[in-house]
Amino acid sequence: MTDAPIPAAALRLGLAGLIPTVAVLAAMGMLPGWRLLAAGIGIAYGAVILSFVGGAWWGIAAARAEGTAQGRLLAIAVLPSFPAWLALLLPPVPGLVLLGLAFLALLPADARLAREGLAPPWWFALRRVLSVAMAALHLAMAGWLVLSGPAFPG
Repeated sequence: MTDAPIPAAALRLGLAGLIPTVAVLAAMGMLPGWRLLAAGIGIAYGAVILSFVGGAWWGIAAARAEGTAQGRLLAIAVLPSFPAWLALLLPPVPGLVLLGLAFLALLPADARLAREGLAPPWWFALRRVLSVAMAALHLAMAGWLVLSGPAFPG
């Protein structure tokens, strides 16, 4: 597996996808009365992005894999949706921790996709940055809630 240069458009759009999560973390710090609402927004966005990665894996499986490998990858592709859905049902701190850990759990599958030549050669370099960033941001949100205590609007 080589870390080929990431196409500029993929890098820019991938990094832009971090903006909502960074904004949520900033809002939690700047608007303490809205901390829980901001956390809920962060959980919802994280769940969407986690499911999006599963959808990307599905697309890779449909386009590049064949036979048993395709079936295995299609099955793996639906897995990110489960912790995403569960995070929406949990209280904020466990939901954020679950998402943070789930983003880290994506890394072995992304590495394997690149190593087996199913994903573009730059795939893992990009996914590693984005998954680690999303994990860190979600865990930081959880930590912020734990350290600052809950706050309610009004």
